[in-house]
Amino acid sequence: MSFIALVTLIGFGVGFAVALVTGRTPAEILSRLRGVRIHHWPVLVLGAVLSLAVGLDTNMLAGRFALGISLALLLAGCLLNRHIAGASVAAIGMAANLGVLLVNGYVPVSEGAVVAAGIIDFDGIDRVLLGAARRWSDDATIAAWLGSAIPLAPLRDVITLGDLVTAAGLANVGFRLMWPGARDLQRLAAVAYSDFDDYDDTSVVLRPAGQRTTLEHPPFVGEAAAATHEAPAPVAAPAEPIPVPVPSEPAWASRVEPAPWPAPAPWPHDPQADEPSTYPTGTPDRVSGDEPTESHDPHLFGA
Repeated sequence: MSFIALVTLIGFGVGFAVALVTGRTPAEILSRLRGVRIHHWPVLVLGAVLSLAVGLDTNMLAGRFALGISLALLLAGCLLNRHIAGASVAAIGMAANLGVLLVNGYVPVSEGAVVAAGIIDFDGIDRVLLGAARRWSDDATIAAWLGSAIPLAPLRDVITLGDLVTAAGLANVGFRLMWPGARDLQRLAAVAYSDFDDYDDTSVVLRPAGQRTTLEHPPFVGEAAAATHEAPAPVAAPAEPIPVPVPSEPAWASRVEPAPWPAPAPWPHDPQADEPSTYPTGTPDRVSGDEPTESHDPHLFGA
């Protein structure tokens, strides 16, 4: 943990120095840091506290569970904040440490790495007291290369491959927070703007723009002059009225009925003895020789 903390501080320092050299002021750097959104930061804090507590306890069982929970919390926190450059790399290193712990039930430590780091020689290897959740690697150890097998002679420490990757990721986090690139700024801004998605549309009230009243000051001279020189807006010609179709009368409504036909004249008949003849003198009583076949009583025809 001391190596990870040291490398992380180096990343922050280098990023701060580069930001100052490129023309940024400390006020600008701090204001940008305050605007960074860290999601679920209590998860990261709890994981860091548990990882520190592992080094203070020598109980194998308690240290094993505490180290596993702390690595799981730190891994989840890095994944939840992967919008920050370097957090995904740190998550890979923590996943490697958690994997070797789950596979073996402890973190294996290489004896050769301890001797190479200058901590002790081979004759006094039995006097070394390992921390909680750590054991010497042997032939039954699975993936011993993921354990504490990398010696750091200047620091007199032995680290895992996961610690090395985690330190590189956290150093990148510190460097990019102090001196972010264009892509990092866009990513951080997108995450900051996404917080507005939690608001409900019904809670937003749109108010109309304020209208000018008589109590407000008159327009300035420049505004009045500009208004006089402006051409009047063209007025659109009124639209012609749409003709409304008049329903025409059907043909049968305007049909002229013919006048009633006059009653037909009575058929000629034989005059009675006391009835004078209606035919002129010298004309026969019958116009034709055809005999009527039906009665021609004038009363039957309405005459």
